Amino acid sequence: MEGRELPLSRAVTVVALFAALYCVFSLATAYIPTGPFFIQFRPAIAIPMIAALLYPPLIAGLSAAIGTFIASIIRYGSPLLTIFSGTPANFLGFYVMSLVYYMLRKRRGVNWILALIISSLIGLFIGSIIIAVGLWFLALTLVPELASFKSLDFAIQASLILVYAPAPIAIIIVIGVIKVLMKMGYME
Repeated sequence: MEGRELPLSRAVTVVALFAALYCVFSLATAYIPTGPFFIQFRPAIAIPMIAALLYPPLIAGLSAAIGTFIASIIRYGSPLLTIFSGTPANFLGFYVMSLVYYMLRKRRGVNWILALIISSLIGLFIGSIIIAVGLWFLALTLVPELASFKSLDFAIQASLILVYAPAPIAIIIVIGVIKVLMKMGYME
């Protein structure tokens, strides 16, 4: 939790670094078929999760939103889908995750691994709902190819399944990275 307050130049650098990493690692799994769900299988969520633990909510949210925005444009060739679903979902989901993690650790003294699990479940849930509502809206208005998402129930189920499916992998990665940072003296 050290260094949550950063000078502007360092904050911009950190956002750019985490956004770039998230974009590249998201693209590594972006082409894995997910059947009728359309949403990407993305264990790369570990990257903004790490940002959420190390930095203030705005840095975590911005890096996730920018990273997913660029990855989605590269993957789909248009910003339309991500503007209405992935980008706001990533921003708010990882913003909230960072905020909840900070509150649990500093105000409640919760163990960092438990705080990681609780905050990621909350942040990913929020992100899932935003993705579902965004795809549902797009299916009803602008993108008829998303016909299965005209059912809000389907949109929510698909989003929850594909957002939570890589969460255990991501949490294990985050725990490993944070433990290394702790051993190196970068974190308490």
